[in-house]
Amino acid sequence: MTGAPMNGFQRLAEGNIAFLQQGSLLIERLSDGQYATAPPNFLRGGVGAHFRHILDHYDCFLDGLERGRVDYDARHRDPRVERERGFARSRIESICRRLGALDQRLASAPMQATLLCGEPAGSRPTWSATSVVRELQFLASHTVHHYAVIAAMLRPQGVEPGDDFGVAPSTLQYERENAACAH
Repeated sequence: MTGAPMNGFQRLAEGNIAFLQQGSLLIERLSDGQYATAPPNFLRGGVGAHFRHILDHYDCFLDGLERGRVDYDARHRDPRVERERGFARSRIESICRRLGALDQRLASAPMQATLLCGEPAGSRPTWSATSVVRELQFLASHTVHHYAVIAAMLRPQGVEPGDDFGVAPSTLQYERENAACAH
């Protein structure tokens, strides 16, 4: 996806890759304990569990492209991603390669996606019409949301993930514009 000016599809794919690489750099800086152990008051898992959840969503998306149906509830949930920083980073690299190899022709291909959203137990999944572009937007937003939780876990432990880690791109843009207006 290099050479000519990027279109929206390419920008979204590259943006998702950049978010994942940002996460990989953070993982590299953490100790095994900071990565794998849930801090007090975070009963559903620590940093590693959030990265596993993020990567599972990317895998569901990428695996569903060929069928034109993405089931975000059919996650792998590999516990090694939650415990092993090196394994998580290799999964990130693999996902980044797959995102970087996406074919532009997929951008307009119709597809469907499902994600449980409070339906009664035992009900059939609700499938929604979507597109690759829309799902790349969802994945970016989902990743940033979980990065915000990760940042909230790490800061009390004295780990600063970075001022923009877990902050929505629109918020960062708003802050830059307001800072420029103030000067």
